[in-house]
Amino acid sequence: MNYDMKRSGAYIQNLRIQKGYTQNELAKAINIDQSFLSRIEAGQKGCSVDMFIQLSEFLHISLDALILGMEPEVFRESERRRHLKADIAELIDQLAQLTAQL
Repeated sequence: MNYDMKRSGAYIQNLRIQKGYTQNELAKAINIDQSFLSRIEAGQKGCSVDMFIQLSEFLHISLDALILGMEPEVFRESERRRHLKADIAELIDQLAQLTAQL
């Protein structure tokens, strides 16, 4: 999983709304301009490490969730599915090789 500005920005926006903050309130809390926060939420601008830390503390969410734009459980499930698909593909290859040998 990689950093995706759009996914991360949308996640930040959803968190802000869920917690009942306006863009202006959140921007003031982390000491940035509201228009800059708007661009972050729209996925047009990325966050610095310092800004991610401030957002993490203010919104009470983990850094990995903010950076990846999803809850850690969703990320783990995504990783689990990716590994499962790789395992299935490997088994199919092994079966194909076995079939060829018969």
